[in-house]
Amino acid sequence: MTRPSRNTLAPLAACLLAACPLQAQEDVKLTEEDQAKLDAYNVFRADIDSFLPTVNVYDAEALPVTFPFRDVMAHVVVDVSFDGETALPFMLDTGAPTIVTYEIIEAWGGEVVFESPGMAGGNTLIWTPTTLIPAATVQDVLPITKLTAGAGWEAGSAFYCITQHGLLGAPAMRNGVWQIDYGANEVTVAASADQLDHIEGAIALPFTIKPGTTSPTPHVQLQIGKETLEFVVDSGGGIPLTINTDDFASLGVEMPGNAPRMANIGGGAAGAFDIALTSLQLPVSLAGTEITTTVFVGDGMAPGVAGNMGHMFLKDFVVTFDWSTQMMHLDPLAEDGSVSGMTDVPAAGIGLQPDGSLMVTSLALGGRADVAGLTIGEKVVAVNGQDVSGNDPDLYCALSAAGIDTITTEAGETYDVSPIEGFLIGGK
Repeated sequence: MTRPSRNTLAPLAACLLAACPLQAQEDVKLTEEDQAKLDAYNVFRADIDSFLPTVNVYDAEALPVTFPFRDVMAHVVVDVSFDGETALPFMLDTGAPTIVTYEIIEAWGGEVVFESPGMAGGNTLIWTPTTLIPAATVQDVLPITKLTAGAGWEAGSAFYCITQHGLLGAPAMRNGVWQIDYGANEVTVAASADQLDHIEGAIALPFTIKPGTTSPTPHVQLQIGKETLEFVVDSGGGIPLTINTDDFASLGVEMPGNAPRMANIGGGAAGAFDIALTSLQLPVSLAGTEITTTVFVGDGMAPGVAGNMGHMFLKDFVVTFDWSTQMMHLDPLAEDGSVSGMTDVPAAGIGLQPDGSLMVTSLALGGRADVAGLTIGEKVVAVNGQDVSGNDPDLYCALSAAGIDTITTEAGETYDVSPIEGFLIGGK
């Protein structure tokens, strides 16, 4: 299989920027090759309803099954095996199709069934070949036959500490009812919702999927201020609710002049780009149930929709996705139905670069590291006093898991980057 040019997916310090479905946008310029691929893809999609039931199949009579997941850097991670023996960590992500490395495709993949277009961070068109993998097993208990998987996950990407192998996306989940219990760190997959707890009395939030799509990411409508906006449900994104700047402007909600702000370096197929995020606490209506939660406002996070509903919002619920009824159930973990939202953030965050080096990728503006002179983009040579100039990603992952308190930059300056308590609600 011919590999396309390197497509390094890099997250914001608090945001996973997954490729989003292609939208009709005037600033997207199609080449002749792009147009030919798009025409072929549209022919394939015209018969999509007969194709989807034949792939990503599991034995309904063997359901329900329950298995544990790991919370790794605010991402749900499960093990997937393609040979019945080798367990590989995968991110569970409703906001994207299944994507794997080329090594997995070459070892266990089959025919390429289509190439799908998408928009990545930076408004760049990308093409992902989707291959049929004959068999996969999740956590040793959930066999999936004819798994559809896009090729192109980079083992050395910025998600290195989360998974070097890929993500298990919405297509792999659509033929069952998936329940993520963020309180017990368990996933249950059932044939129908009546096999599950946490349905009766939960918030019932209808969702839609884009017509003709091969990746059925849920889209929900939330009322904020005077408007109802559409959000992508992105269980793979280590973020709370995010709203694009223009959509936020339509709400009739005044942004406080002293609202907490963060500078970030984001990334996508177009490479790195700067993004500013402003945080505030807002009342949000979910199918008539009002909660107050943390909302980030910024640009470039969710092309084609108003924003994302990510892990840092979902973590306060038992979340059930039922594609057969297109219903999402949110059962709050707190007895009073409240959500914790986000209050604390690191004074600065660092991220892996393609060469294994570390760079400052987020900065709490007005926080201690910012005031002390740290800037976005500086190279980091030591973490918690330990030399990381050898570009060892495994060392960085171990340090991140233990908690990062100080960083030293290439200029020789050391900064306190530990979490700032209450920063997102006005603390410094």
